[in-house]
Amino acid sequence: MSVFNAKYLSDEDIWKLLGQVEEEYENLAVLLAQPEVSTDPEKLPGLAKRLHELNSICLTASELKKIVRDVADLEVMLGLGKDQTGQTWSGKNLSAEEQELWLLYDEYNSMLNDKAGQLYRWLMDNGYLEVEQEDETDLAILKFIDYAGAEYAWRLGINIGLDVAESRRRLEKLLEKGLLERVEGKMLENYHREKSWTKHMNHTYYRISREGRLYVRRLRNARE
Repeated sequence: MSVFNAKYLSDEDIWKLLGQVEEEYENLAVLLAQPEVSTDPEKLPGLAKRLHELNSICLTASELKKIVRDVADLEVMLGLGKDQTGQTWSGKNLSAEEQELWLLYDEYNSMLNDKAGQLYRWLMDNGYLEVEQEDETDLAILKFIDYAGAEYAWRLGINIGLDVAESRRRLEKLLEKGLLERVEGKMLENYHREKSWTKHMNHTYYRISREGRLYVRRLRNARE
């Protein structure tokens, strides 16, 4: 069962980011211990505020790690396999002891989700999870390709208003997320909706994937 339920990053990726936060906290604590910093009225308030914020996040991460271990222990006690994690005990014919274990399991899963959600939101709000969200330009690219069909970096840049390097960078990023698919020009046949469209055999085109199409559809439904 995933701890953070991220869109693209794995739990391991997010734990690594939290490790970076812990490292920043430790380095900042060392910095604030230096007399020239601790006695500087201009630097001290901002650094102390940051240290306090990071301390809170590090404590929450430490609490979450313990909860994850406790949940794993409870799953062993309940005899749950990997494909059974996150189950509930509703409707099961259980002894009083088993019911107590299941109640504890539910309680710890609730705490896990709460702590993980707090950390995920903080990482998102503080710029650690840019890969987890698409900005307006990314959305414009997806919507254009979904409507117009497969496109290559240079021509997409003209339509969206990007230089070719930025267009290619964003296409590759959306490709990595599974929202686009790469297709060679020679494999395209009457794919584009624009009548004036000319297929270039040697260009690499990008078209919307099934996941990308569903993502765009969800965005449209949310706004209606």
